[in-house]
Amino acid sequence: MIDDADLAALLPALEGFHARFARFFRRTEGRAFGRKYLIGLALPIERKNVENIAEQVGAPPRKLQEFLSESPWDDEGCIGELQRFVGEQLGAPGGVLVLDDTGFAKKGTHSAGVGRQYSGTLGRVDNCQVGVFLGYASPHGHTLVDRRLYLTEGWLADPAKRGSPRSAVPEDVRFKTKLELAAEMLTAAIERGHLPVGWVTADAAYGDSADLRALVASHGRWYCVEVSGTTEVWIADPAWVVPPRAGEAGRPRTKARPRPDAIAAQTVDAIVRSLPASEWIRHRVTEGEKGPREYEFARLRVVEKIHRAPGPAGWLMARRPVGADPGAEIKCYLSNAPATIALAEMAAVGCLRWTIEEDFELAKGEVGLDHYEVTKFRGWYHHITLSLLALAFLKSVQREWGEKWGPRVRAGSPPAA
Repeated sequence: MIDDADLAALLPALEGFHARFARFFRRTEGRAFGRKYLIGLALPIERKNVENIAEQVGAPPRKLQEFLSESPWDDEGCIGELQRFVGEQLGAPGGVLVLDDTGFAKKGTHSAGVGRQYSGTLGRVDNCQVGVFLGYASPHGHTLVDRRLYLTEGWLADPAKRGSPRSAVPEDVRFKTKLELAAEMLTAAIERGHLPVGWVTADAAYGDSADLRALVASHGRWYCVEVSGTTEVWIADPAWVVPPRAGEAGRPRTKARPRPDAIAAQTVDAIVRSLPASEWIRHRVTEGEKGPREYEFARLRVVEKIHRAPGPAGWLMARRPVGADPGAEIKCYLSNAPATIALAEMAAVGCLRWTIEEDFELAKGEVGLDHYEVTKFRGWYHHITLSLLALAFLKSVQREWGEKWGPRVRAGSPPAA
């Protein structure tokens, strides 16, 4: 925990960090409240809501609440500068963007987007909000770098919820799937260029989307994403061709079709379970706080099945526990990395999803990511943005100050094969 001496040593560094974002708060009062809120998020307060933070940092609770929920400061600009900071601190060639979502359990009914919906974090359907997040990982560490609040189509279609002053959702906000929100963040991060990015990884909820994989490829990056076992691919050229026109008067055909002798697509689960034992290679990777772990990996070149037709050639990679029995769970991944890429590198990237899960846990436990009690759309974005800033700041302090901060903030490192 932070004691008085720690706080005294920490404040100069926090002042310099906060100064990077000063231009996004427009007014002197907003900048002052932003500084106080950041200090509050870094303090060892059990519950980091507005009232508790205000008491600790000497701010009027109502004014701090207005700053969070009403003040029109530029949180998106803060995200851009956050990514610049993370690029300076953690950036490395071949850095990895990580996609995932997390749930925020809520008891009330007035918050923007709140309702009964599935949350992987909670492991069930419950009353909650869901946020889609972007993380960044490199050999130097990892942290969260962007966020989007997911609003279900049903919630937005309800005039009583959509039009409520307690949720205050802007009129121009329209329904977007989690995949669309993820695509927005990926594109924005790559176009800003503050984060050196070579790869993108995600679990099957995102990796199953052929359109999202195509988006990553269109930006000139490689993906190594988990996919469901039912995903189909071809293990060789499927031999689809454009058939000749039907008679002299028929229109020329442009859409490829399978030849009579074309091979059938297979599920990735069936493919990897049929591989001989000699195809599986053991690699050591690092799994967060649990330390180094060993898994067995196998891979082969395949042709992806995109919207029922042959897509690009790539890799199918599989991961299983060492010495797994025939019925053990096998994780499957698809990647557009070139044929020359080493299995060790691909295995390391594929296992990097743990970084965002660790960041969720750390952000909720240390900087109050889920402690907010705001109901407004703007309030959610403002609190989450400042929490991401606080997380990145504390991780940078841990890197600079070393073991003194180790028990409190663990920056971690990505798997090394």
